[in-house]
Amino acid sequence: MAIRPIPKQDILECLPNAADIAGLRMDNKDLDFIQRMLARSDELTLQVAEATDYSQLVTITERARVLVDRAEEKAGTLKEFSGDSNPLAQINNSEQLLASVESLSSALTSKMEALSANYESTSTAAFDHYSNTIESLQQSLNSTQSYSGLVESFDGVSTTLKELVEQVPLIKSQEGAADLIDRVNSLSDSFQNKAESLSGVFKQDVITQIDGLNAQVDALKLNVDQLSTAEQVTAHFEQVKALGDVIGSKGKEFSINTFDEVKVLIQNINELGIASHSKAIDLIDGYKAVAKLESLTANPEALAHALKEASLRTEVSAIDQQLMPFIDNGSLLAEKGQQLSTQFASSNLGDLSERALRTIDTKIGRLEVRFKSEVPVNAVPEGAEYSLSDRVAALAEEVESVYDSSAVEFMSSDPGLMTSFVGEFPERIQGAIETSDVWLFLNNAISIPADVMMNSRGCVDSAFRDFTREFGGFIEWMFEPLLAFLDGFEDLLLAMPWPIFLLLVGALAWAGSRSIKVSISSMLGIFAISVFGMWEPMLSTVTLVTVATMMCLAVGIPMGVWMSRSNRAQSVITPILDIMQTIPSFVYLIPVVMLLGIGKAPGLIAVCIYAMPPIVRLTNLGIRLVDKEAMEAADAFGASYKQRLMSVQIPLALPNIFAGVNQTIMMALSMVVIASMIGVAGLGLPVLQAVQNQYLSMGMLNGLAIVALAIVFDRVSQAFGTRIQKHRSGDVL
Repeated sequence: MAIRPIPKQDILECLPNAADIAGLRMDNKDLDFIQRMLARSDELTLQVAEATDYSQLVTITERARVLVDRAEEKAGTLKEFSGDSNPLAQINNSEQLLASVESLSSALTSKMEALSANYESTSTAAFDHYSNTIESLQQSLNSTQSYSGLVESFDGVSTTLKELVEQVPLIKSQEGAADLIDRVNSLSDSFQNKAESLSGVFKQDVITQIDGLNAQVDALKLNVDQLSTAEQVTAHFEQVKALGDVIGSKGKEFSINTFDEVKVLIQNINELGIASHSKAIDLIDGYKAVAKLESLTANPEALAHALKEASLRTEVSAIDQQLMPFIDNGSLLAEKGQQLSTQFASSNLGDLSERALRTIDTKIGRLEVRFKSEVPVNAVPEGAEYSLSDRVAALAEEVESVYDSSAVEFMSSDPGLMTSFVGEFPERIQGAIETSDVWLFLNNAISIPADVMMNSRGCVDSAFRDFTREFGGFIEWMFEPLLAFLDGFEDLLLAMPWPIFLLLVGALAWAGSRSIKVSISSMLGIFAISVFGMWEPMLSTVTLVTVATMMCLAVGIPMGVWMSRSNRAQSVITPILDIMQTIPSFVYLIPVVMLLGIGKAPGLIAVCIYAMPPIVRLTNLGIRLVDKEAMEAADAFGASYKQRLMSVQIPLALPNIFAGVNQTIMMALSMVVIASMIGVAGLGLPVLQAVQNQYLSMGMLNGLAIVALAIVFDRVSQAFGTRIQKHRSGDVL
């Protein structure tokens, strides 16, 4: 049934309509559920009529059980469609579903009685099959004398046990079922014992294979220095690739967690790959360098100059070892250059593909990761994460667990139990229909339906988008002065010579702490950021944090003063501050970006929202903690509210206010990475790029730079707070 869309209208008109449309959609979903259940029940009834084998009835019964379970889960829907309260019940209702399930149950019961003899033969045949199979596997296992034979027998053992897990309900009623389970456990124990007895042979064979592979790697290493033509390089890399494929294919057999020798082999093949790649690149670079020098062979002086430049710019054996010894002899140098040019031209080195060689080298370099990711398939239980014997034991335990489970009694394929089980289906549907309102209330959490929420969110989102389209330009115009100030402040810092900036940082640290140690440490922290090439991103971050802190102080301190003066204001503002501190920062990025787009201004607003609560709270707290005696003394001298605030309350609250300043700075700095997601440059942007591209070094360096900057801000702001306290006590020079 088609549902009309929500019309575009005012949000106050949209929300009621959205709720009505959502209610209609939910009713339609409930009706669809009833109709699907009816169709499924009728379909299963037809399948029962067409069934010719008892095993088919077992499958149909399982599907019917799923249908009834689903109906019980939707008891509220069945109850709603059982009366006349819902007009859609006139189309299809719960009573129709109950009648359909009764027909299905009756058909299943009749068919089971007709095919019960077939059950006995099917169960007996299955029991005999698995009994003979287990016996055959046990005999084969007893005769196994090699670890390779044990590995080959694993497939048969695991396949049989997996099938047996599913067939336990069918064979459980057989007289020898318990004995069969005991033989399964005995088979598992035999596999474990055989694996332990063959572990020495297995390890020795693996070590022999590893020694042989190491010998092949060493032989290819010796061949690296002899490479000189494209044909030789190509053939060599094909051999390296083939050997790497062989070693990689052994990942399941050579567990890197079991054999230390494997680690040596991996290191050996990695060294071969590095050496081969380096040699090939050296030949390619040599070919290119000599080709550039070929045109200068007629001018020995120019050739010598170009050769010296090439030697300083690159490290190529053709330049350093074959041409540089003749740098002072122009004629010999020209002759040698001509010889090399002819030699390289005949070697076809220009046909080599650096990308193809790098691909092979990368593949070899990932062998260790490939080994670690493989599940060990060896037969040795020692050291393996999950050996063959462990898996056989796990399967045997699963077979026994299913056999012992009481749930199997209800899902047994025995005709008597099956008939009783199927006969309960109509009663369960009837029980779901007659579920009490109290039970539904207690077992279903009270919540606004998902459809209502979805439609309501659509109304709100549409209204906000309309607001953005209507007033977005005006809002951006309002923030243009702020953006201009931010850009101007950043340009000022960028134009400042770095020694002046370091001295400014040191002066601020000295002004607050009067400590050479703090001043020098702050300057060294900023200098270290510059050394690693992050000067400009650091200044962008300093600009953002400084301007954000200034805005937070300009708004937060007056708000804290207002809260300290009015309990009503405090009761209103405190929950807002709680929301600002606890709501995920990504959430308020959405409206900020929708209003202001991508750039510095929305990033600054987001940082301010996140960093403002501490200064507001601590300003309020500091003023409220001022001693009453001091306030009474001010009142005794006839001080006005403004005089009392500026001369008594704020000076005495400065330690708390500076603690708020410190926390505001730290929280603003912690937002730089998140702000980078909406286009804010600075130290956070490389961290975001490092996370996206898995660049560990970039992420670590920029992360440590943020830490260093945070330490500088923290120490300087704390030093000012400490100095304020010393001024109050008179303990300052």
